[in-house]
Amino acid sequence: MAKKTGKYLMFGAVLLWSTLALGQNGTLSAKCSHTTIGLDEPFRVTFSTDVRGGNIVPPSMNDFLIVGGPFQSQQTQIINGAMSFRSEVSYQLIAKSEGSFKIGPATLNSRQGTLESNILTITVKAGAVKESGVKKQVEDAFQVDIITSKKEVYVGEPFVMILRAYWSNQVRNLDMVQAPNFEGVLQNNLEFTQQQRREIIDGKRVVVLDFDKKLLTPTQPGTLGGQDLKVSGQVQVPSGRRDLFGRQLMSYANKIATAKIPAVKIKPLPSPKPVGFSGAVGKLDLIREFSRKEVNGDESITLKIKISGTGNFNTISVPELIPPQGFDIYDPKFNENIKYTSSGVRGFKELEYLLVPQFKGAFIVPEMRWTYFNTETGRYEEVVLEEEKVEVLSGTEAPASNDVKGAVLKREVQDIDNDIRYLRRVGEPHQKRNRSLVTVVLAALVAGLWIIQGVRTSGKSPSKQAVMQREKKKVMSAFSSGAMDRYGILFNTLEAQLLSRGLDKEHIKLATLQQSFGGDKGAQLHTLLERCQMAEYAPGGVSDDQWFIDEFKTVWEWM
Repeated sequence: MAKKTGKYLMFGAVLLWSTLALGQNGTLSAKCSHTTIGLDEPFRVTFSTDVRGGNIVPPSMNDFLIVGGPFQSQQTQIINGAMSFRSEVSYQLIAKSEGSFKIGPATLNSRQGTLESNILTITVKAGAVKESGVKKQVEDAFQVDIITSKKEVYVGEPFVMILRAYWSNQVRNLDMVQAPNFEGVLQNNLEFTQQQRREIIDGKRVVVLDFDKKLLTPTQPGTLGGQDLKVSGQVQVPSGRRDLFGRQLMSYANKIATAKIPAVKIKPLPSPKPVGFSGAVGKLDLIREFSRKEVNGDESITLKIKISGTGNFNTISVPELIPPQGFDIYDPKFNENIKYTSSGVRGFKELEYLLVPQFKGAFIVPEMRWTYFNTETGRYEEVVLEEEKVEVLSGTEAPASNDVKGAVLKREVQDIDNDIRYLRRVGEPHQKRNRSLVTVVLAALVAGLWIIQGVRTSGKSPSKQAVMQREKKKVMSAFSSGAMDRYGILFNTLEAQLLSRGLDKEHIKLATLQQSFGGDKGAQLHTLLERCQMAEYAPGGVSDDQWFIDEFKTVWEWM
């Protein structure tokens, strides 16, 4: 009984002490490891309380960069029957600039109400910290730099920027605490593999690491500016102590390495700027391509206007086609293939038009002029595309010249159904089909495989029937799944089969097809190809896929 009574008394005493400890007025305090620091010198700020429950809310620290934390810890002690509790939250900071700064009070909501800590005043001076031997060693052992591929560029001329780190002692826990935020430039990340290498710099062997690579395109003249690069790390240095065997013991010291923005000069484009200059800069070319220049009245022409080369493709616009007389012209498709590389932005942008003849005769595609600034020569250069003639071999005779001008139309895709109706022969349905434009090379490859029978399975070449069946299955699968490019797949399959028979793109005409397959079959195949080619420009005009499926099965059977 006495033992039980003693236990109860001890439990009651502990409970009483806990109650008294919790009932006391709590405190919240702030302290820092240094009140006077050097620029880029890390220091620690700690907020601590003896109140259980609740979270410490830190103040705004906008004048500093947080390079570590928050680090949290709690401790409970009972010494000589007295219980104590302590909770801490700490941060590792560096100052953004020189001056005197205040770190406002932290707050804590508890049962005793809202607690506030004291205010800290931090003085930041360049060179305020005495240069010790260890600090000098840390300073020399870890550095960062910003490398640019050019020192002078024109507005709109891309150049490469590399963020690089060097160290001669072992470094761990690298972290970019402040990325360079360039002003007045467009940024694109470049693909590259981070890889360490060893070099000799100023007679010292160092490890070099390129850890970021970007392509910068300036948008305004001046000097490249922005906030500095700051990278934190822990550098291995001698501790000044030795182990039992006399070997040097090592420790790690915190270091913030800083790099300034290089003073790249951004030159304005020369004045006056030519009339028609739209801002294209680089080494560029303007190209106009026709799928063919001789057509029958019931055939169409694909015309591309393309800008290619190296330049500021992220801001370049392709000039629009000057409409030729005698054609219906549908709204263009936009295509691009752009790559960001160490040598600049390379690739092309293009507008792709579908032209459908209105009348029989010879028609002129007007001359085009386009101006860009050549960064290699430092001059504006004009590209001139001479006028070209297109022959329409059959169809309705053109009316008087005044009426022809009024017949040149640029229509919305929604109206294309009426335009295609104009082309259909009596008794033919007016569904349309389009072609995929990314297929010439693929079609040639497929044709080559058919010709040389180079595809082998288990050491045996597939038969022609097996290849035909495989291609038919591909088309039917595209239609059954409702693939967006199903019309293009159908067209490409037919075109590839024609290529294998020696009929290239320029010779896929009604007369040639009728000569190769007979009058009715040639006309049937020609109609299917034309409607496939047009459907991409008028997807809303195709109300039923079944006609295309039935026509394809019939054509594929006799092909």
